[in-house]
Amino acid sequence: MKRSLLLLMAATAAMAQITISDAQMKKMGITVGKVTLATSSTVGPLIAKIDYDEEKSKSYFLNHEASVVALNVRAGDRVQKGQVLCRIASPELLANGFELKEVRNRYQSIQNNVKKDEALYKDGVISYRDYQISALEAASLRSRILTLEARFSLAGVRLNTDGSLAVIAQKNGVITTAPSTVAEKITPYQPYFRISDTDAMVGILNLSPKQIASISKGDKVLNKTGTSLGTIISVSPSVNGSTNSATAIARLNDSSGELRAGTTTGLFVSVSKPVTSILIPSNAVVKNQGKSICFIHTAKGFQAQELAIVGLSKDGVLVRQKGIDQNTKVAMSGLIILKGAMSGLGFE
Repeated sequence: MKRSLLLLMAATAAMAQITISDAQMKKMGITVGKVTLATSSTVGPLIAKIDYDEEKSKSYFLNHEASVVALNVRAGDRVQKGQVLCRIASPELLANGFELKEVRNRYQSIQNNVKKDEALYKDGVISYRDYQISALEAASLRSRILTLEARFSLAGVRLNTDGSLAVIAQKNGVITTAPSTVAEKITPYQPYFRISDTDAMVGILNLSPKQIASISKGDKVLNKTGTSLGTIISVSPSVNGSTNSATAIARLNDSSGELRAGTTTGLFVSVSKPVTSILIPSNAVVKNQGKSICFIHTAKGFQAQELAIVGLSKDGVLVRQKGIDQNTKVAMSGLIILKGAMSGLGFE
């Protein structure tokens, strides 16, 4: 079948040069226009992973295996400080409890000796070295007491007089992490209980390398309607090589209850340093294999270009990348024809 090509095109790669004359462009209804400079005080949307604010949460950890023997509350329950959450079985922690009681008794006893030796040293009856022996022993016992107490505090456990191990709520809030069943094993060094303030959240935002310098600690974080949700509290200066992105952390106050820990959402940042970008109109942008592209006008026709989008506006997309500046011209219509040319399609 005889084919008359209306376009003379070379499409040997996904981001190929497309060769077309002005006359052919006019015949196919392909028009071009200039991009514009845009100065914006808002960056986004940025993908943010939502979690509870650990500064307003209390997490419980064990440094050894244990199991749940009684479960009084579950995830989602509201609890009060001092409430028993569950009871656990842990031979190691039980042994630590007996040791703690013994060491406390020894410490009280040695403390009396330290006071006596201090008085004898001041009176010149014993040497400083003899006085130091009891003082150092007391310091060693005190250090062991603090270590054992920290272990119980981290686990959230109170040793009862009957030898049972009760996990106690150390703050008011909502249970956001909890065992699901009795006899469940507790994995060492992973939180097995967490109590949180549900309106106190953090957003972990992914930044492209070009966005790092734009966002600063203290910048306001907004949702898509422009409502302020919180503040940036840290910005990583380095880029993760595997993801080619950096991280900013925002402390959020979600009084609406719309944010959910473990989900992702798009957030905007109102930056203190206005950002200059190139605005490419919406009608000049098309999707190709899940990526946003435009067609840059060249002397020979068009060059397909994947876009490094740093923000969105009602008029189009904002980009900051090499090869696109305020003098760039892009295809404004006929994008479907140009996209077809990228795939090597011919036209009758």
